[in-house]
Amino acid sequence: MKAIYKRELRAYFKTPVGYIFLSVFIFFAALMFVFINMGAQQTSMSSFFSNVGLIFVFVIPVLTMRLFSEERKSKTDQLLLTAPVRVSDIVFGKFLAATTVLLIGVAATMLFVPIMELYGTPAVAETLVGYLGLFLLGVFFVALGMFMSSVTESQVIAAVSTLGILMALWLLSGMSLQFSEILAGSLHFLGAGLDWLLDFISINARLYDFTLGTLNFVPVFYFLSLAGLFVFLTIRVIERRHWK
Repeated sequence: MKAIYKRELRAYFKTPVGYIFLSVFIFFAALMFVFINMGAQQTSMSSFFSNVGLIFVFVIPVLTMRLFSEERKSKTDQLLLTAPVRVSDIVFGKFLAATTVLLIGVAATMLFVPIMELYGTPAVAETLVGYLGLFLLGVFFVALGMFMSSVTESQVIAAVSTLGILMALWLLSGMSLQFSEILAGSLHFLGAGLDWLLDFISINARLYDFTLGTLNFVPVFYFLSLAGLFVFLTIRVIERRHWK
């Protein structure tokens, strides 16, 4: 796994992908910081974290689109799968490489914290919790994007499908519909069930605790379990292709 990790991490910076992701992400995150924090001269980064989460929706598909699609299209995936290494090591190596690039981008935005001292005393502990939530959200998005890359040989399709799913999840998170009020009477139980489902899959609801500086077990488990699910699904997809 270590060899795969190093290989993939080098590939990000031997090609424009890593630089494009980092430059676009940091640029738009800086814009958010200027408008939200510097413009209002406030030290709370709650709104900043929520908006940077939306930036992830657009930039992480670029980070993950090549993970498996590129090798599948160029047929080099067969050489990798016949090497003396487990499929799980291949998947985890690629996943950790993409996560490392993500971490570099998130860590770069932490340079904004000292700037806030110009406007007051930032709550460092709460801000670090917010950054943890932002990173965990990104880890989930990376795992989902990697899975989409494993099911197609087209990087464009992998990126667009990942973007579509992430956008749908983000929009569902922002819906204010109350199905329990719409489906009244005998269908009230169905409406209540739909309300619970929307709340459960709500990304914003899980990220919200972190943006307030509150560290709870539930949102941590939520993001990590979903990331683990898509890593597992990716392993199953690659194993199935390996034994065909």
